[in-house]
Amino acid sequence: MSKFTLRAVMTFGLLMMLWMNAFSQNSSLSGKVVDDKGEIVIGATIVIKGSPISTATNQNGEYTINQVPLGKTTVTVNMIGYSSMDLPIQIVSGANVLNFNLNSSTNDLEEVVVIGYGVAKKKQITGSISSVGPKEFNTGVVSSPDQLLAGKVAGLTVNRSGGDPTAGSTIQLRGPSSLTASSSPLYVIDGVVGANIELVAPDDIVSMDVMKDASSTAIYGSRAANGVIFVTTKRGKAGKPVLSYSGYAAIERVANRVNVLSAAEHKQFVADNGLTVAASETGFDTDWQDEITRTGVSHNHNLSLTGGSEGTRYNASVNYFNNQGIVKRSDLERVVARVGIDQNAFDDRLKLALNVANSMNKSNHVDYGIFNGAARYLPTSPVRSDDVAYAPYNGYFQVPGRTNYFNPVAMLNQRDEERNNNTLLASLKADLTIFKGLTWTNVISYQQNQFDKKYYMHRTDFDSKALGRGFAERSNLKNIDKIFESYVNYNVTKNLHSFDAMAGYSYQKTKNNDGVVASSVGFMSDDLGGNNLNLGTLPDGYNPYSTYPYILESLLISVYGRVGYNYDEKYLLSASVRRDGSSKFGKNNRWATFPSISGAWRISRESFMQDQDIFSELKLRMGYGVSGNQNIDPYRQIIIFGPQNGQFLYNGNWMNAYGVNQNENPDLKWESTSMFNAGLDFELWRGRFGGTIEYYNKETKDLLYEYDVPSPPYQFNRLLANGASMSNKGVEITLNAVVYRNSDFSYNTTVNFARNINKVGSLASNIENIGVSQRYEGSIGLDGWTGQTAAIVLPGHALGTFYVANYMGYDEVAKKTIYQKPTGELVTQDQISAPDDYMVMGQALPKFTYGWNNSFQYKNWDLNFFLRGMYGNQIFNATRADLSRLQQANVTNISKDAVEEGIFETPLIASSRFIEDGSFLRLDNATLGYTFSTKESKYLKNARLYVSGQNLFTITKYSGVDPEVSLGGLAPGVDNRNYYPKTRSFLLGVKLTF
Repeated sequence: MSKFTLRAVMTFGLLMMLWMNAFSQNSSLSGKVVDDKGEIVIGATIVIKGSPISTATNQNGEYTINQVPLGKTTVTVNMIGYSSMDLPIQIVSGANVLNFNLNSSTNDLEEVVVIGYGVAKKKQITGSISSVGPKEFNTGVVSSPDQLLAGKVAGLTVNRSGGDPTAGSTIQLRGPSSLTASSSPLYVIDGVVGANIELVAPDDIVSMDVMKDASSTAIYGSRAANGVIFVTTKRGKAGKPVLSYSGYAAIERVANRVNVLSAAEHKQFVADNGLTVAASETGFDTDWQDEITRTGVSHNHNLSLTGGSEGTRYNASVNYFNNQGIVKRSDLERVVARVGIDQNAFDDRLKLALNVANSMNKSNHVDYGIFNGAARYLPTSPVRSDDVAYAPYNGYFQVPGRTNYFNPVAMLNQRDEERNNNTLLASLKADLTIFKGLTWTNVISYQQNQFDKKYYMHRTDFDSKALGRGFAERSNLKNIDKIFESYVNYNVTKNLHSFDAMAGYSYQKTKNNDGVVASSVGFMSDDLGGNNLNLGTLPDGYNPYSTYPYILESLLISVYGRVGYNYDEKYLLSASVRRDGSSKFGKNNRWATFPSISGAWRISRESFMQDQDIFSELKLRMGYGVSGNQNIDPYRQIIIFGPQNGQFLYNGNWMNAYGVNQNENPDLKWESTSMFNAGLDFELWRGRFGGTIEYYNKETKDLLYEYDVPSPPYQFNRLLANGASMSNKGVEITLNAVVYRNSDFSYNTTVNFARNINKVGSLASNIENIGVSQRYEGSIGLDGWTGQTAAIVLPGHALGTFYVANYMGYDEVAKKTIYQKPTGELVTQDQISAPDDYMVMGQALPKFTYGWNNSFQYKNWDLNFFLRGMYGNQIFNATRADLSRLQQANVTNISKDAVEEGIFETPLIASSRFIEDGSFLRLDNATLGYTFSTKESKYLKNARLYVSGQNLFTITKYSGVDPEVSLGGLAPGVDNRNYYPKTRSFLLGVKLTF
């Protein structure tokens, strides 16, 4: 044996002896992790700092680590949605115990948050990210998870006008950024890009992280101009099986009604003003709003089972939600089932995560025309009549010949619309640790949505399309989304230097609208509704070849990367780039690049900050990035032919005529949003007070806009092209404070404020001689208001600019309303020419929005209330205009406000008379709960009972039903009669863990 070999063997033996000696001195460490309310934290990661030794808390919030070396060490605990915590401990021989009490404040700079293709501590983030956890979510009857965030994130507007359980929300982040494409953010659910948010039940969510600036969102390129929202759901944890249940029962009522005359008040008004009502419309006392509404009863149940071993863990849950609308015959029933399995292999070098989720929605919809009818129909008219004249309407009272005047109860009961929406998402994620610091991740996902709609108008429906024959329409469409992502992450730390890098590839194929839409009329019975179209015949003028235009297919291919550098957690830099290629755009512009760069300086880590005890954290951030918007139909860049009126003779046969329905545009490209962001994060007095202040400047160019073009030379008179621009600038402030805390009582509060200034830059296109100087929006559609609009898209002004006649008052002698022309001339209503005599008269977008959350805890009791609102926005109250026809009170109901106003000239133009202050402050929800002690129970580990109220009061000057009208589209802030009433709800809920 050579000397070298002998020395090697001896050295190896010595090392083995030392290792075995150290091993024999190892001891165990165990403990429990709870939050600031004493509730267990499941799935928290426990790490012996500076070593690879780690574990996770089980379903009881407990952990155990064996083979911990003796001596002084530091233990770290991390959990998404909570502050991370480091605690020192002296490990002695035998059993050691170390418990953790985590702070659940989502504003804490130590919080772990999700970023694009990874996670990071908030103090290491260089971009703008806001995180919201379950304890901050809005409580109450929530029909969609996005409503959990309403008012919780500065700059994020979640607007749900009315209380329709089947309606979605309008979501905007840092103002509107498009004229034609969607303004909704991109959702990433457990790493699956573009997943449907309805696939997640609120009880299954661990955290929602909102990426707001382009330096954060650019890694998602062409889909991220409106921001990105990460949704992280619960995962299985090692330990005995744990069963959890949460549920509530709620009642909902109409929060506010349209203030119209009652039967007695109406009878008195027409008598006082010499008006005559038809005999058939008198003698009754009908509250039409009461006839179509009810007290809604809703309930929600969530059952989950989780457990497993260290190598295999599972989490399964099922959620049942039944939301009965406060309008009769409207409801939503949904079942969401989720299964997640995590498998570790090869000494934890390979980690597999399988997720399957299925959402099954069944909803019944009502025609929104019933709200117009309930407000306008005379209260002295009956719901039904025995007169033979009303037999064709199944006995419902109707008034033929009166425009837009329908019996709302008849419309409610004679129009059936049922929708079934089934969404399936399956994903498999594989993380392979090639060597320490280098991980290769592959994610494959399949999402399918099956939509079915059955619509039927009874044979006795007042509408001429259905009267005497019935009308049915059936839709059945399928959408499929397939995504493959492959990326590597590398990170290394040496002394004070940390470096990380990520590079990846993405492939996404989408196929939408695969199905059919068909209609039929001429039914002998209403019994089958829209279930059998064969029992009818083709509608008049119906072209079976144009029932649905075409299947929509698109392809998106991407490469992306990110690098980061961190010196002593003091100076942080990050840069990313993404290259996207999309089939949605013209052949000349299918590829685009989206870069970003950002940096942060943790001032509190500097030596000159170490001798002060005020700032425990102070960080300055800056970033710039570019992201895009490709949320349009995939065939807008090509020429499209479609059916035209008429036929032509070909080879002796009459053929249906076809012609150009869309022009080709080979230069069509992405909308591009660049954003500069600067932020200051701070924490004072060891977390007693903290917050974030942000400034941003967002510029969007190459906006897609449909222009009028001459034909010829164009084959069609409209063209979708790029060219318009828009900007949003603003400030966001979030402040949080632990006002008071001792062993029995605590009070925490959080305030957020956002100010955004929107401006349309240009409406010119990138094509020479094609463009517009302004565009009129917000069609009103009232009787006699033909062609009237309330808003304008005008360069130099914000979206939602009201452009109407300037109302100056009422001439009581002449009984004429007076208006001022742009020239200053005072004229009457009949002398106003729309829109030439209109002026800029108001703004629908708010000057600022705000939210204020307050949490109290006294021993086992907890109380939370949340207020939110907006200020400086205006509303065009078209409902009030429609109910101000005092001269026509014999044929339509009027509002009490109109009677008090006393203006007898019927309004026929849009004017500033109907623009009102839409500012409001709302007590959005309040919750009182009690957590029971379960120490004596063998099976019950947690039990909480709570009561909650939603929309408890609203302070506003607005005279309409509710000031929270839609802020989406090109004409936000128009209250145009047909809104589902806002609800007020009260619920009783329980949470149990076994």
